[in-house]
Amino acid sequence: MDNFNTEHFKLNSNLENNPPILKLPPEVLDHCWGYLRRQDLFQVSGVSRVFWYTSRSRIFQSLTVTLPSPAVFSLDQNLIRHSTNKAPKMLERAATRITSLYSDPSASELWDMVQDWIVATAPTVRSNIFSFARSQEKNLVPRSVDAVFPFLSCSRNLRSLELVRVNLGRQQWIIIECLPALETLRLISCLFPPSSHLERPLKLKELAIAGDSFGPRSIEERLVSVLCNPAYLEKLTLIDFLVTHTILAALSSMAPFPHLTYLSIFVTSLSGDHFFKFLAAVPALATLRIFPWSANITPPRPLPALSSLRSYDGYPNLLSHIVPGRPIDCVCLVLMMVTADDDHPDYVIHTELVSIVRDISHSIVPVRRLAIEYFLPTIENLSAIAKHLPDLHRLDLGLISGPPPLTPEEIIALSESSSESEFDLNYAGDPLDTVDTMQVRRIATKAIPSRISFQGLLSWLAEGHVPLPPKLVTLRLSHSSIANEDMQCVESIKQRELVRCLHIRYPRLREIGVGGCRWWREGVDWSREVLDFEDM
Repeated sequence: MDNFNTEHFKLNSNLENNPPILKLPPEVLDHCWGYLRRQDLFQVSGVSRVFWYTSRSRIFQSLTVTLPSPAVFSLDQNLIRHSTNKAPKMLERAATRITSLYSDPSASELWDMVQDWIVATAPTVRSNIFSFARSQEKNLVPRSVDAVFPFLSCSRNLRSLELVRVNLGRQQWIIIECLPALETLRLISCLFPPSSHLERPLKLKELAIAGDSFGPRSIEERLVSVLCNPAYLEKLTLIDFLVTHTILAALSSMAPFPHLTYLSIFVTSLSGDHFFKFLAAVPALATLRIFPWSANITPPRPLPALSSLRSYDGYPNLLSHIVPGRPIDCVCLVLMMVTADDDHPDYVIHTELVSIVRDISHSIVPVRRLAIEYFLPTIENLSAIAKHLPDLHRLDLGLISGPPPLTPEEIIALSESSSESEFDLNYAGDPLDTVDTMQVRRIATKAIPSRISFQGLLSWLAEGHVPLPPKLVTLRLSHSSIANEDMQCVESIKQRELVRCLHIRYPRLREIGVGGCRWWREGVDWSREVLDFEDM
């Protein structure tokens, strides 16, 4: 920061007529640039030398290098020749840009600003998954990695490294080992050639290994001991569909991990025993996340104490073994569960929510946050949440997606065709937002599939048909399936009225999320924001 202030002083010492913004302290300008996206920072850096010197640390904090795919297979054979001819040029441009930066002595100050690197190869496109162009793959992959990897060691303050679809040979592991400040390593769909790794364990604080189910891809248990150092590891993410079983088997036989506080993991039915054995080796665990599409496992014996566990994210069946008697104040549930074997999975929606909410209430501390995906909004479910979790501050509900909501004409038709109806339905002239959708659902069950109205649920809550937790501060409603068009926002005028009614009934509310819109309150005034896709 001393060099930073010196440069700032030199730039301003002879410019008494500078605009006021250029006279601000560099720390203030740096704080302002923190609110800008990366593409906006590039524009800002070209405005003036002051802006360049105050924004460059954020611009060069992270570098991303995307290399050409090992081989591109297309239905059009002419495109194959075109793509393979184009790949070396793409590689040359990427390598040239990196070489220019790290070969310029005057840019050495920028090298030390780099804290995050991402090296990725483009995904391979194949017309036939069983076809491979071995000659292209052997030539292009090593050239891609070898052209860029040596420059990693030039960034002495590199703390985070993410590698995507990279073949990690021994040379790459040697370079990784020589990064003195490296704390975080993320390996996405990477290949681990046998016996190519190092013998000395790394000192990583955070490790993530992720990947899809396309193979072949494997990992040796010896490499697991190199990556997972019990003396340093604090956060571990394992969601690689092909190698997680091997990693868990190795972890379950290693020494305890006294500093590991975060675990996000994909568990298969075959690796369940290794998973529960590993839990006994992480006494400081504070956050446990069971990745969606994991097997619906239950422990064969009582779980270890896990006295530091504060957050659980996963399936409800394991919740009854995790939450009661522990200081958990944040619960995230996924109600769509795997019910068959790993080779032929099937899924079912868990609808018995009342007993689950009771289990959550048996935490030894008040539960402040609850999020539920694939939630069925019934009077029974919402009333159970309000009754058993009165201290909730935040409630996120991802509704089960369904067909489009009922129209008033459909409601009239259903009421006239149902001889067993016990409700007096006179909704022909009313908008859907005023309809008690759960009463309609009872009538419609035999005639058509259940339909969830996003707008109807909002009005249902605003009219007080069911209670919300009395201390609720944040309420967010969405659909579990982003492809469902019913997630679109209610018109702004209707939303404002619904938000006003919700605030009257639940005066502690300060934030309401409605699909792609967010409302927040300052004093008695509510403001509306339409969220970008990145913010949702």
